Amino acid sequence: MVAKIAVKMIPEYMPVTPHKTKGLVFMKTIETFKVKNRIKSSSLTSGFIFLLFFAVTVLPVSASGIEASRELSAGTVYAGETFTVTVNIKAAQYIEAPTLDENLPAGWDVTVIENNGATFQNSETFKASTLEWIWVENLQAGGKKTVEYRVTVPSNTEPGNFTISGNVSAYSISAVPVTGASEIIVTYPSPEAEFSATPLSGNVSLAVQFTDLSTNNPDSWQWDLNGNGSIDSTDKNPTWIYETPGTYTVTLTASNSTYGNDTETKTGFITVTEEASSSEGSSSRSSGSSGGGGGGGGGSPESSRNVELKEVANEQVFKGIHTCYTFQGETNEIVSIEFDPKKNFGKTTTIVEMLKNTSSIVEEPAPGTVYKNLNIWVGNSGFSSSDNLENARINFRVNGTWLSENRISETTMTLYRYSDDTWNALPTNLTGEDQNYFYFSSETPGFSPFAIAGPEKDTQVIEITPIRNKENNIMSTGETSKEDEENLASDNEKTDEDSPGAGISFAAAGLLASYAALKKKKIK
Repeated sequence: MVAKIAVKMIPEYMPVTPHKTKGLVFMKTIETFKVKNRIKSSSLTSGFIFLLFFAVTVLPVSASGIEASRELSAGTVYAGETFTVTVNIKAAQYIEAPTLDENLPAGWDVTVIENNGATFQNSETFKASTLEWIWVENLQAGGKKTVEYRVTVPSNTEPGNFTISGNVSAYSISAVPVTGASEIIVTYPSPEAEFSATPLSGNVSLAVQFTDLSTNNPDSWQWDLNGNGSIDSTDKNPTWIYETPGTYTVTLTASNSTYGNDTETKTGFITVTEEASSSEGSSSRSSGSSGGGGGGGGGSPESSRNVELKEVANEQVFKGIHTCYTFQGETNEIVSIEFDPKKNFGKTTTIVEMLKNTSSIVEEPAPGTVYKNLNIWVGNSGFSSSDNLENARINFRVNGTWLSENRISETTMTLYRYSDDTWNALPTNLTGEDQNYFYFSSETPGFSPFAIAGPEKDTQVIEITPIRNKENNIMSTGETSKEDEENLASDNEKTDEDSPGAGISFAAAGLLASYAALKKKKIK
């Protein structure tokens, strides 16, 4: 059986109908679109490959060729404390002239510990401190540099969070931030209570000056000064007078309103004894010229039973600054005490004691008619040394009624000081008066017992002036003019009124003068 294969021959040229032409055009368009898409995809792929190559090869040179990290020795510090900063620099490739910049809060003090061969400079502005390290050497790939510096936070820094920032760069390489630790928290610790006092012992009426030595910024204080559990003072540095013999425990609670408090107790801290005998008191306080001594506040050896008024004043005493204590007590006749210190003593206490009678620490009463007995204590024993102060003055007053009742002239009033077992009159000047008082000022070499006094009541101060003639020459012939006789008679009458004894003396003197004149005439 023979298979028949029919072959259909297609002529070389076949007429194309219009609908066939449109189909061919459409196919051509599709093929063209496919070719263009292939070209576009190829371009996108090439661009992506270029960018990837740039990121891998070029970018490390400009941004990742160098890096730095920071370490802090502490993340939280107290104001006034220090901490250490360490910055480690590493090169990922060869670099030239690496540079490190660090920015700190303004006012924070920096001490460089390690420069690692760099040149260091510090630029301070009111906002920040900029630290800069520059290396002139090049750094190979994998090379490292380490910078270390110590930072001191100012003690007056307010608590808060603070930031240290920085950048590292190199020639032709842009700056990149320093990574790692950057935040510092500044806070305050709770106070630590501590105090001192002077003197720690003495006789009754002992004035003790307490000084707060607490640390860590306390802003309030509570003192129990006699150990009875109650608060006696809220002053920072109080003065307390102990009037009863005994041993006293003192407690201070120092507080900060934000950071807490602390309490310090000193058991048996202050010892108060009965007043010393007169001889003991005289030897310990009689002379203000003894050596040593300082500020603070000393006690008084005076018997409390003899004290009519005690007034205490405190002043800051510094070299070269005139110091003046003023007093307001109604029965305190001391108006003020002033001097020029030669040294710095800080807060110093002055005690004025107006006494009922002669001081118990002197051996004899002051001379004359005494207006007031008193004691003045400034600072500790020996404070009034000439090595410590100069130009000391005591300004006081005397009641005008007392002067009139005692028939004493204000010009005769004197301030006496007891020193070296004797009463010494001090230079005293009348400085003014008002309706009730006359005011005086006296120079003093020191402070101790004093007495304000006038002359004795039965003593008259008589000023005898030589009689002069018309030519103002002293008469040597014993002759007296009529005018002089009248003046003498007038003076005798006044004296008679004041003192009968003095009148008799003047009368006798007149008779003798008359007798001498008559005798001389007879001789002639």
